[in-house]
Amino acid sequence: MLKNLVPKPWTILPHLTKVNLHCEINNIGINLEKIKEEYLDILKTENFKNHSGGAFEGGGWGSIGLMTYGGDPYSDFVDNKNGLAPTRLLKQCKYIQNLLDRIPGKKDRVRFMEVKPDTYVHWHYDNNESIDDLDYTKNARLHLPIITSNKVKLLICHQNTKWSEGKLYYGDFSFPHSIYNGSEINRIHLIIDVKINQKLLDMFPKKFLNGIKKRKMIKKICQRSCNLYRKLKIIDG
Repeated sequence: MLKNLVPKPWTILPHLTKVNLHCEINNIGINLEKIKEEYLDILKTENFKNHSGGAFEGGGWGSIGLMTYGGDPYSDFVDNKNGLAPTRLLKQCKYIQNLLDRIPGKKDRVRFMEVKPDTYVHWHYDNNESIDDLDYTKNARLHLPIITSNKVKLLICHQNTKWSEGKLYYGDFSFPHSIYNGSEINRIHLIIDVKINQKLLDMFPKKFLNGIKKRKMIKKICQRSCNLYRKLKIIDG
């Protein structure tokens, strides 16, 4: 497809400046089997609802909420009128509740998110999901892969994350990112949005924190070039 061959500034600039856009959070012990058990137990009675994000239309990218605005597991909008609340499903997830308690900071949305085989989520960015401004009103978005494959490509700019099951990661999703599931299985992540705080930042690798200044220098250019390409329909989304 010709659109895939067009050079994208948001993939070139981070590569040239050698910034890292994701990292592993190592200081949290995780029992993957217990998380899988709780996830599979929920699937006995629940189904994924298609994600409401503008980067994708149609089936294939969905969520089931454990913490949502209003407390409905199928509400995926940020709605400050209703406020955050645990959904009825969180009670079924004792181990995940314990895990959330061990991650410092106030939790925002917490969701199981699915990407089905042969699903492509277009280039987009989430402006408030970054630690780089050290703004404690914003979220850090953490991913815990539960079921994945090396045929899944989660790209943050030029970087293919290649995240492993059972580990906790931070990605700077204020940079343009896209997903393609080229495998034959449903990719499942537990996604945890948590308010930025010093105890959480203390868990990040120092090398990643040292890159804050460089990331801030190029972020707006990456975002604006992505917006321009979408407006001109050079890329989908």
